[in-house]
Amino acid sequence: MAEKFVLEATRRDLTGKQVKQMRAQGLIPAVLYGPAFEALPLQVSWTALRPVLRDAGGTHLIELNVDGEQHSALVRQVQRDPIRGDVLHVDFFRVRMDVAIRTEVPVVLVGHADAIEDAGGVINHEMTHVLVECLPADLPAEIAVDVSGLREVGDNILAAQLPVLPGVTYLVEGNEVVVSTSFLETAEVEEEAGAEAAAEPELIRRRPAEEEEE
Repeated sequence: MAEKFVLEATRRDLTGKQVKQMRAQGLIPAVLYGPAFEALPLQVSWTALRPVLRDAGGTHLIELNVDGEQHSALVRQVQRDPIRGDVLHVDFFRVRMDVAIRTEVPVVLVGHADAIEDAGGVINHEMTHVLVECLPADLPAEIAVDVSGLREVGDNILAAQLPVLPGVTYLVEGNEVVVSTSFLETAEVEEEAGAEAAAEPELIRRRPAEEEEE
């Protein structure tokens, strides 16, 4: 089970242009929503919210204490200022501990593929997240994939080989590639092509006026 975080919040009445004033006071607007639950506008102290967003991500349960009422939730969306990167709004998804949820969990690579490196190969992390279904209490913070068993360039790790976790179902085709291997020269050519593509000028379109509140 992933670590649970506790976050204090209060109900929010301010909307529209008044939200700017609230942010200036160090408060971030948020909303708590979920199945069979009326959306609840909230406000959270940025000082308390910042470490939770940094450490909880979208796979750790958060215990939201809203004016004395406790709700188990996951971070679903974080809206940021497109220029400064400041957090503007947070969506929390309310979960029931007895009802299965579907969410994406990061895939992390562990171990060392010495045989691949010795052969002049490189490890390609193809699947960085995987969709899972489980009860909130069984939600893993991450899926660890051991690459030390890779022996030859051209070997792959498929979704069917993801580790078995109690109560967790992977919602992905078993033949999808999680990790691939290739010769280093090929990887370098792909990186150079990607760098050239990134150097091309990006089309900039006029952005619509930003709404003060969702």
